[in-house]
Amino acid sequence: MSTNNNNFNIIGLDFDEAKASLKAFLQSQDTLKDYNFDGSVLSTILDVLAYNTHYQAFYANMVANEMFLDSAVLRPSVVSHAKTLGYVPSSRRASKAVLTVDAPGATDSTYLARGTEFVGTNAAGTQYRFVLLDTVYANSTTDKFEEIEVYEGTLRRMSYVYDPTKKSGSVLLIPNNKIDTTTIRVRIKNSATDSTGIGDAWTYSDSYIDLTPTSKVYFLQEKETGMYELYFGDNFLGMQPQSGSIVIVEYLETNADEANAISRFSTAVNGLQTITVVSSSSGGVAEESVSKIKFLAPKYYTAQSRAVTENDYKVMVMREYPSANSVFVYGGEDVDPPQYGKVFIAIKPSTGSALTSQEKISLVKRLRENRSVITVTPEIVDPDYIDLVIDSIVTFDPSLTSIGAGTLKSIIVAYLYTYSASVLESFGSNFYLSKIIQGINGLNAGIISNQTTVKMRKTINLSRLLVTKGFSIDFKNPINRVSHMESDMPTLSSSLFSHKDVFGVVYNNVSAVDNSDGRIDLVRIDEEGMSKLVYQNIGSVDYEKGIVRFNTNFSPTSSDIFLTVTVEPQNDDLFVFENKMFRISRAYSDSISVDLTTQSNRKKAL
Repeated sequence: MSTNNNNFNIIGLDFDEAKASLKAFLQSQDTLKDYNFDGSVLSTILDVLAYNTHYQAFYANMVANEMFLDSAVLRPSVVSHAKTLGYVPSSRRASKAVLTVDAPGATDSTYLARGTEFVGTNAAGTQYRFVLLDTVYANSTTDKFEEIEVYEGTLRRMSYVYDPTKKSGSVLLIPNNKIDTTTIRVRIKNSATDSTGIGDAWTYSDSYIDLTPTSKVYFLQEKETGMYELYFGDNFLGMQPQSGSIVIVEYLETNADEANAISRFSTAVNGLQTITVVSSSSGGVAEESVSKIKFLAPKYYTAQSRAVTENDYKVMVMREYPSANSVFVYGGEDVDPPQYGKVFIAIKPSTGSALTSQEKISLVKRLRENRSVITVTPEIVDPDYIDLVIDSIVTFDPSLTSIGAGTLKSIIVAYLYTYSASVLESFGSNFYLSKIIQGINGLNAGIISNQTTVKMRKTINLSRLLVTKGFSIDFKNPINRVSHMESDMPTLSSSLFSHKDVFGVVYNNVSAVDNSDGRIDLVRIDEEGMSKLVYQNIGSVDYEKGIVRFNTNFSPTSSDIFLTVTVEPQNDDLFVFENKMFRISRAYSDSISVDLTTQSNRKKAL
């Protein structure tokens, strides 16, 4: 009597699990129960069946993943999902430099045409071509082309005959994956022999809002190849060119971020002499990554091409300025004193520490004209950096590690700088000392423990301050208050500078310190290393609010225009607000201090 088991028990879809399931099923059949499934040709057949099962399962899983924006991995799939949300991924952006060029004998009619070339050379000696995208005229008073903007790349041009009855004639594939789509210029003339309309400007539109049948706009979409297609409206949402029209497209092919940080320029144009770099090349950025598309597309859809909420502004800024590394938006009602009717946008660029003046003006203009509510004025603010000073005493056991103390110290220092760049240097990133301590302990098996402390530091450019009115430094975190009974070390200290009192007496090599009662005095270190008071009351410290104020008695005369003020925080956990941002700066040699000691030496010191 047959006792065949028709139930196929699926253990799993991995190769070994699929093979085990098939083998168990066949062994349960009367006709095959005496076969050797491991030593016969059936083993090979089972391998093929198991491989096919595993392959089909993997394929089905990948197909299912690519069907949703959250789980899609392939760029074509992500781009396709973004398209349904009305989102076009940003192309790469060309690096831009601002130059002032001497042109002796220039008149008001002297000009440099669009496409005029300059050559930029980076620190490694690599040369890049920069071009003008607009015609510029000289200032005859100064004999200069002042603050002209040049962009890295090569201008390209193509044309085609528009035919709305065919896709190949109505949709233009721009065959270049190095294009900066913000530089596209579209012109249309009636025919090869009729130039009517060639002077009309067709502009890019990323929205259908306010479009009419006479709107001369074009649209873009990214293809699976990473290239872009250009197409027009249908005479309802945007004007459609006439059949047989000649469409002329110009754009910039660029190397993106490769040409950033260039400050040496030259040109072969006759009549041009000294080139002054007003702003080194910056703003070059690669095409939008898959992760960024997945992050921005749904938020852009929610914003509906307008900026109302703080999150809307953040999305629009990241859309309009792709080289933004971190963005934080807050309303004027949150600042002290309140500034109603304003929205403040803090931006940290991918290169450099802040946006240039030209970048701020351009971005604010685009936001106000295309995105912002009429009654709200956007204002770009720079990141307000608070530098952290890390001091760490690390105990290690040489017998537990194969590397020397010097190498171990280098690893710790590198870790702290990397932690700053990857974790701290973005808006809203707070500092937790316990994470630093834990991170150091986990760097190497030889590290037993570490005692790490942190201080906060601000750098003030005295040349930008009206010292006669005094100024304040807001750390936004409580400052530790230590009485002289507890310690002789001040909580606040500054770099050395020269100071002139109200009677004209100049004190050299002095520094500012607090006296634990909230008063800031000037002291000088004598030959015996003792701190000597030389002048009193140049400011005050609000320990609870974390504010340091310098009054009108503060009158520095040092040629060093930068003053650093360092304070000891009250807490180990430090928080950022508004446009504040923590970092561990490489600009100061004492930003990180690491002292390595062995366990036995620690015991001897007790």
